[in-house]
Amino acid sequence: MRRTLIGWTAAIVALVAAALAIGVWSFADRREWTTDSKPALQAYEAGLDARLRFYVPDALEHFRRAVELDPTFAAARVQLIEVSPSSQERGEMADSLRAVDPRTLTERERFLVQLALARADRDAERFRETAHRFLAARPDDPWALYLAATLAWEGQEWSEAEQLYLRLLQVDPNWVTARNHLGYLAMAQGKFDEAEEHFRTYEFVAPDQANPHDSLGELLVLRGRYDEAREELEAGLELRPDFCASYRNLLGISLFEGDASGFDSVLDRIDKNCSPKEAEKVRCETRLYVAYLDRDYDLPWRENVDLCLSRTGERGLLYHRLALLAHRDDVAASEETAWRDLAEKSSKYEGKMGGPRSQVLHIEGVRLLAEGDPAAAAERFREADEYIHYWGLSDGRVKLFNRMNLAIALERSGDEPAARQVLDEVREVNPRWAEHYPEIRERTPAPPGRRG
Repeated sequence: MRRTLIGWTAAIVALVAAALAIGVWSFADRREWTTDSKPALQAYEAGLDARLRFYVPDALEHFRRAVELDPTFAAARVQLIEVSPSSQERGEMADSLRAVDPRTLTERERFLVQLALARADRDAERFRETAHRFLAARPDDPWALYLAATLAWEGQEWSEAEQLYLRLLQVDPNWVTARNHLGYLAMAQGKFDEAEEHFRTYEFVAPDQANPHDSLGELLVLRGRYDEAREELEAGLELRPDFCASYRNLLGISLFEGDASGFDSVLDRIDKNCSPKEAEKVRCETRLYVAYLDRDYDLPWRENVDLCLSRTGERGLLYHRLALLAHRDDVAASEETAWRDLAEKSSKYEGKMGGPRSQVLHIEGVRLLAEGDPAAAAERFREADEYIHYWGLSDGRVKLFNRMNLAIALERSGDEPAARQVLDEVREVNPRWAEHYPEIRERTPAPPGRRG
């Protein structure tokens, strides 16, 4: 499982959302935490353990309990900022931390508060400055190694990040999530065999956790090994039926297979095991998949899907494509403008990893195909490809889909050898999805009177 967020650098979010919890858990020394309540400390440590396993709902419950038992517990409030789905609650926790006298906190707590407030303020520069101060003060600290590794990943310094994660495992073998990150790091670079080795090791050392199965399942889906992927995802769900990321990945298999008939059974399980809000959102997203696969391009507007996917980032790339295919050019233009605004607003928080800029480039390419300018479209798709990596199933699917569109643009431009080369690159990653190229070509916008 890898969280995907838009609008702030993915690595920065991961540092706070994952490293804070997991790294601090590694230092569960009672002297590090300023609380006189033993039950509050126990709830806090249970929350950190839940986050280590990516069981966010459990973590949220434990952290709320810790704050309830000790309203002055700064570290627990830091964690609530990271896991709470409520913007009001996150704001209240941040405001309360601003009022804390830092002299009452330990050194680590002061650092965590500063880091969390930089995150809350969306101040990437202050975040980095704070992080580097901590690295300088504690260069051999396992948490510092994790932080350094993630900063290296954010800068696409792949080799350095890998060495730091491996060093972290030498210092503290209990940091099993480092295996998870090593797997995604290899996956991002297209080193799929190496990624599989890391994920299987992660699965071996954490046999009672759902996330190792989910991470390996993501990789197997991307590679077109769908039956193996289903086995892994179902194994994780047997351990934790509420591990909702795995249901999304099961839906991803059906999307790759081009078979909408597999959606309903998975959606029923999401209704049963996930929150109502999550279930509603996934159902809305799936209606976009159905519209695309069934070529019922006007379905999202007949069913008012925009009402449950109201934000630009929630609607994804498919919504724009469907608008063009449904000849709703005004909707497509509005969506493109919204994505461009989002990219502009987030640019100062965004590193080299994908984000809204790659989405804008892809959307522009699709629009140019619809306008009959495949050469210009190919340029956009090539540039987008530079920003997108195989970092997990979500990004990996976007990268493959973008390359499919690049092949279509090259083919329409008359450069069939280049188109075949790009399609061969897709086939090397997922040969089964490459077989769907003719269908994808037919579902790609084109000038009036032309399809494919």
